[in-house]
Amino acid sequence: MDKKARGSQEDLLQAINVEKEYRSGVYLGTSFKAVDQISFVMNPGQLMIVAGESGCGKSTLAKMIMGYTPPSKGNIVYRGVGIEKYRGKAKKKLIREIQPVFQDPFQSFNPFKKVLQPFELTCRKFNLAETKKERKKLIGRVIEMVALNPSEVEGKYSHEFSGGQLQRLSIARALLTEPSLLVADEPVSMVDASARVGILSVFTDLVNGHDMSIMYITHDLATAYYTGVQTDGDILVMFRGEMIEMGKVEEVLSRPAHPYTELLMESLPEADPEKRWTTEIRFPSLELKEYQVKGCKFARRCPGCGPNCLDQKPVLQILEDRYVRCKKPKHLS
Repeated sequence: MDKKARGSQEDLLQAINVEKEYRSGVYLGTSFKAVDQISFVMNPGQLMIVAGESGCGKSTLAKMIMGYTPPSKGNIVYRGVGIEKYRGKAKKKLIREIQPVFQDPFQSFNPFKKVLQPFELTCRKFNLAETKKERKKLIGRVIEMVALNPSEVEGKYSHEFSGGQLQRLSIARALLTEPSLLVADEPVSMVDASARVGILSVFTDLVNGHDMSIMYITHDLATAYYTGVQTDGDILVMFRGEMIEMGKVEEVLSRPAHPYTELLMESLPEADPEKRWTTEIRFPSLELKEYQVKGCKFARRCPGCGPNCLDQKPVLQILEDRYVRCKKPKHLS
């Protein structure tokens, strides 16, 4: 666990006390931290799951890793170099090595163009193949990697595919540049349940069979558990911009140490008529004051909230096999 905190020269990606603050107004406006002091390390061939409810800062963290928005504080380091230092040819190489997979597969393709056109454009932009024959071979190879038949894709438009097939094609396009890291932001949330396992199996194969690193961002703990167990992955649980628990997926989700993680697990429905929800579910509103509290941001919702929790911010501590941000974490032994 110490290595995850410190990082080393062999690390693929490292976030060091990363913050992203947004402000409203010029002089008298208010501000809040969408991401608040996040630190983690990703190694080659590792799956890192970033989980939490809507508004917790998952996508903002992904945008900073992709270089779409700079951190307000802290550093994001890729292969030992801060991302902000990549310029010119080095920047183009960085784009090749860190590729995104977006949430909505239907917006990833122009409905008036054939689905293989962005594949061709990517090949030309990064000089991946010199001849049309070489491009076709390369494109066919990545399509097969996502369990599709190249002959059934060629010449077709996006409306001729299901959402699951289009998401597989989105992953295939990202694989063209032979990236070291895929950043997948809610990649199965807009896909039919029947197609989700297939897409998640593609991710597990990329990690286990091709030694690729994947950051899988999701609010769905069921898919997080399935993918994490298959790859021996790690999970980073976020709440109101903060990391509140991090460790191995199977350990964290089967034995939560933070009350928020435990609450997330209890909220998962079970296919058992004998186990019905008997309490009224109230969803708290997302307000700026939830991000600006002096003490623990989860204190107002925590069943074990103590007098110091409202006034003192809990520090991130090492608890057996994980990191936990809580004054009274659940005993794991």
